[in-house]
Amino acid sequence: MSRSSCTKDIPYEILTSGVTLAQSEKYIKENSDRVFHVPGGYKIKGMKLIGSDKIPVGVKGKDLIFQFIKPCFGLFVLKIADAQEEIDKLQKEFS
Repeated sequence: MSRSSCTKDIPYEILTSGVTLAQSEKYIKENSDRVFHVPGGYKIKGMKLIGSDKIPVGVKGKDLIFQFIKPCFGLFVLKIADAQEEIDKLQKEFS
């Protein structure tokens, strides 16, 4: 059984916070080369994404840009650098 991760277990950069879902999706689209839409519950490096059936996950080079909802703290747009393994997984599952 795989263990769930949390943001403190993974190196990331906060690109923006305190935005709406629409603002975060716009930010991801404008700052990515390609955007995949994943279902709620999809895991990036073990972190479960909270949301609907179309959560945007952007790819910029070898980096991932995605919205992350942290209960009681709100919505953040995060970047994980050098995430080629996760990008490969997205391409395999959603292309």
